[in-house]
Amino acid sequence: MLAVFYAAIKALFCMGALAALPPLVELVERVRRDVKDLHFSAIGIDNAYYCYIAQLLQTASAPIPRLPPIYVVGDSHALSPSWRAVSWRGTRHLMHPLLVTGLKVWHLRPDSDFFTKANFEAAVERVPDGATVIFAFGQIDCREGLLVAVQRARYETVQQAIDVAVGLYIARLLELAAARQFRILVHPVPPVMEETLAVVTLFNKALRVRINAEPSIEWLDLDGMLLDGPTGRLHEHLELDGTHLHPRYVEMLERALPE
Repeated sequence: MLAVFYAAIKALFCMGALAALPPLVELVERVRRDVKDLHFSAIGIDNAYYCYIAQLLQTASAPIPRLPPIYVVGDSHALSPSWRAVSWRGTRHLMHPLLVTGLKVWHLRPDSDFFTKANFEAAVERVPDGATVIFAFGQIDCREGLLVAVQRARYETVQQAIDVAVGLYIARLLELAAARQFRILVHPVPPVMEETLAVVTLFNKALRVRINAEPSIEWLDLDGMLLDGPTGRLHEHLELDGTHLHPRYVEMLERALPE
């Protein structure tokens, strides 16, 4: 039964039905108190999403204002800025999430038939031609996919694996920019987990270099803003749950939006 409520809360959040969520969260919390080790259960991923969304709701405002959208197509990290307003080019805009759960950049390769690729294409179809779209992927690759590929001898080095993954990502974004006339802004992989920081840094560096060489897509230069200079780690006030950025980072995202 918890899994059903988790799915409903996730769907309602992604739809922007924020006002409907507090009563559901309160109901779920009554049940969750008596269930142990949910993170290690068969619904562990669903529970993690629920906890993430419940934390996001603490600083969210309802009703959502009617503003021009900036679409955010991404993995779970697309939810941190969702339904927040930003000022861009003299106008207030709303960050509109289009979640693609579990997508790795590797899944975007032409011969892939993984369900997450189909979900990505379905999400992109919902975006109107000519829209401004932030793409936010790569975290799952950095957390597990790239290192596993090297361990399995698919690539000799992590850098080689990164270069291939970034190439696949860029190729698909270029296709979308040409076919759909999107203004594409690419979000760096959030440097939230200390265990993956080295790989994330390499991935973002390679991604930035490739994007800066392409006139039809743009890099959101905010990864440096997220890190504390002396420690090289994520600023403490940007931490949320150990995996995702706190929504207050949207202030930095706003500053990184290009003219």
